[in-house]
Amino acid sequence: MSNGAERKRLRFGAGVCLTAALFLVAAAPAAADQVAPALPQVAPELVGDECVPSSEETVDQELWTENALGLPRARSASSGAGTTVAVVGSAVDDSSAALKGVVEGAGEDCTGFGTFLAGIVAARPQPDSGLVGVAPEARVLSVPVTDDWGGADADAVAEGITDAVSGGADVVLVGVAVPLGSSGLEAAVDTAVEEDVLVVAPSTAMVQRDAYAAVPATRSEVLGVTATGTEGAPLMPPPATADGRISAPDLSAPGQSVMSLAPGGDGHAVAEGDAVAAAFVAGVAALVRSHDPGLSAAQTAERLVLSAYPDAGAAFGTGFLDPVGALTRQMGPRSGDAVEAEQFALDLPREPTRGRVMAVVGGTALLVTICAVGAAAVRRRRAKAEAAATA
Repeated sequence: MSNGAERKRLRFGAGVCLTAALFLVAAAPAAADQVAPALPQVAPELVGDECVPSSEETVDQELWTENALGLPRARSASSGAGTTVAVVGSAVDDSSAALKGVVEGAGEDCTGFGTFLAGIVAARPQPDSGLVGVAPEARVLSVPVTDDWGGADADAVAEGITDAVSGGADVVLVGVAVPLGSSGLEAAVDTAVEEDVLVVAPSTAMVQRDAYAAVPATRSEVLGVTATGTEGAPLMPPPATADGRISAPDLSAPGQSVMSLAPGGDGHAVAEGDAVAAAFVAGVAALVRSHDPGLSAAQTAERLVLSAYPDAGAAFGTGFLDPVGALTRQMGPRSGDAVEAEQFALDLPREPTRGRVMAVVGGTALLVTICAVGAAAVRRRRAKAEAAATA
């Protein structure tokens, strides 16, 4: 297939990118290793003008990601105080007590995904809830760039990154995966680099069942993140650039059966995908920048990559995020740009099991696609407009 035809196919596929399954959470079974029944899934898009419903269910058990990442130990060293993480995607709904007073620019979140990502990053602990954000004293800057179906293109993401930087973000979490870049997006990343702002983004954009390298994660200055499943294996296929080259992400992090906040109240939901994994990395970046404010964005990224567990995500040549190591591992003296030695390392936290994860997941599922603006959405809007005009 020619490069021109491939780009045309990508445009038609509209960057149908990262799929995030938001599952309404039911009450957890008593036995931690009990396997929940298979979860039903509905159509992977929002229907008509209906937004994601709120969830009435919460889980009070400690989440599997807490142990998988050693987050309680990491938060004993840093809680993210004094840092701001921008969520560039859908809006962030702050109606949950866990985000009350935390979010700047909060608004209605039709897809629910921006709220979900913000909860991973900075949810405050609440009574009768097992959810605690990675950096529970960080601030969240909501930068909505998607339409009601969760769509965005490269220029929309570029505008969001620019707004996040001008809004004072220390870390920018890109919550939408786009397969085709633009000069505007390149310029926005350049601005973030110049202003010492760390950009974290999902590495994979799914287009017609093919995995493409998402932008801006392909930039060397951006931390590209891929999701791992509950047993540590890569969740997404290896992403490829438009010319067929494999694009290796920088880090891997949990991206399956992850629990966070649903919009419209205090309820919980479950989602998966590279953007979910990227939220964990953005939260840890906030912990590091709070703990060591003298580190630049580039040094923070380097700390996260070099402290990662090298034996995880081996299929892509990436390491698994280690929050405790990023906060406590001291890098040795440098020779030019190379790190010559590491002075301290930590043991890998207890590995999660799928039984422990699925013990807190059950009931009805709502599958929400986080994707770039595409021809299908445009046709749907046009059809609705024509129908209204002839009515």
